Amino acid sequence: TQKRHAVATALAASALPPLVMARGHRIGEVAELPLVVSDGVESMTKTKQAVETLKKLGCGEELQRVLDSKKVRAGKGKMRNRRYTMRRGPLVVYSEDNGIVRAMRNIPGVETACVTRLNLLKLAPGGNFGRFIIWTEGAFKKLGEIYGTLKSGAPLKKNYHLPRAEMENADLDRII
Repeated sequence: TQKRHAVATALAASALPPLVMARGHRIGEVAELPLVVSDGVESMTKTKQAVETLKKLGCGEELQRVLDSKKVRAGKGKMRNRRYTMRRGPLVVYSEDNGIVRAMRNIPGVETACVTRLNLLKLAPGGNFGRFIIWTEGAFKKLGEIYGTLKSGAPLKKNYHLPRAEMENADLDRII
């Protein structure tokens, strides 16, 4: 359950704009976090459509940040087929793949993940949570089934309850 708690914490952090911005993502033009789009996005098959959709959602600045960050790696990694390093862009989480993986796989920095197989290394790259995540509607609804709520347990994960908040009020300046 420790790994599952870590994934739940990373998911919660991705919904807080200050943490997402602290990670370096450009989300100034994004309407709201968490960013949930319709299930029609899952059936996109063309990369051109996918880039257009991401720009409409306000991710144009984020995609440009990733493109501009491509640098030659320092050290011997260059000789070992790891020549370039690049920033991470948005993570697109879907519930069922009807072509979305193919459409998104050639966009620099953009990664895709199925909601049932969320990976902590994709949710919090480098151990820093607050990744910019774009959800499809079906995936966002499925989260409740997978992790449950604070009041009820998770239907799909036997005997699992979400971690309790350590602090009721996280505004330390006000408390002190």
